[in-house]
Amino acid sequence: MIYLTTDQFDQAVYFELRRSEHPRRSGGAMHVLHGLLGNGVSEMPVTIRSGQDWTDVDFGKGDLFSFVDERTVRRMLGQVAREMELH
Repeated sequence: MIYLTTDQFDQAVYFELRRSEHPRRSGGAMHVLHGLLGNGVSEMPVTIRSGQDWTDVDFGKGDLFSFVDERTVRRMLGQVAREMELH
């Protein structure tokens, strides 16, 4: 479990993930992370796909963004994906 930030009520926003690596595409490997994003009150599924020069974050349905800024969470999840690619 990775803690990303806190929401407007000072609750931790966390991301629990599973990692898989897909076959190489166009000269680079595509990494896919599946998991849950939540704050203890609301959870939603999330999928992060990343390659050498790009990151795509897809959220499922949920009320989490009533408690925390979506742009902030997208940025933080992109950083997590890039760090996981290096390890």
